[in-house]
Amino acid sequence: MINTLYLPELREMLAAEDRTGLEEFCTALHPARVAEFMEGLTPQETWQVIHASSPTTCADIFGFMPEDVQVEILETGEAGALGQLIANMPADDRVDLLNEVDPAIVQKVLLLVPVEERRDIFRLQAYPEGTAGAVMTTEVAKLSESLTVGTALEQLGRQSKDLETIYYIYIVDADDHLRGTVSTRQLVTRLGSPETPLSEFMERNLVTVAATDDQEAVAEKVVEYDFLAIPVVDEEQRLVGIITYDDV
Repeated sequence: MINTLYLPELREMLAAEDRTGLEEFCTALHPARVAEFMEGLTPQETWQVIHASSPTTCADIFGFMPEDVQVEILETGEAGALGQLIANMPADDRVDLLNEVDPAIVQKVLLLVPVEERRDIFRLQAYPEGTAGAVMTTEVAKLSESLTVGTALEQLGRQSKDLETIYYIYIVDADDHLRGTVSTRQLVTRLGSPETPLSEFMERNLVTVAATDDQEAVAEKVVEYDFLAIPVVDEEQRLVGIITYDDV
């Protein structure tokens, strides 16, 4: 059932082109609730509302919308703004969505996505459907094995705004080979000894999956070990992404 509580007010703000009011609406509630309250709007009206907010807020709200609404927004919106929206979406979510959009429109929009994000999209699209690589996210908390607790926490703070989860932090060498893991809790409990190297307490006995593994086998492994996330590696044991519990 559609919640009509805010619809009259939203339509009034749209008619008056009240961007300040629309932005306040987008930030006043959790993104999921904002999306819920817009279910009575057309996809075009919905896009006008969320486009009044910051790029990150816009992407957050967009992620909670029904897939058919997302697809229509991408197929009818202005390519430049949509390129920024795609760039701010979680890596795995945007690839899944783009697979449902008219290929001609996808090609046009991707030209306006920043190079790094565009390359990431192409990498994930290259994995066959039903494999670990096709459902993983490449937004991973990873740190060098040479760091101490203090410098690790500083770097993690800079990374965290772009990450889906930071419960597990993956320790890699200079070539991204996976060497171990530490949890955020382990780092926080060692705040009193910031010079301690990560190598002294990181977990080295790792459970991983290959990017080419069947996603059902990955799901079984996640359940078996009760993981919140599992690392995905290539044939040379380089970390290429993670699969979170909700992904599988």
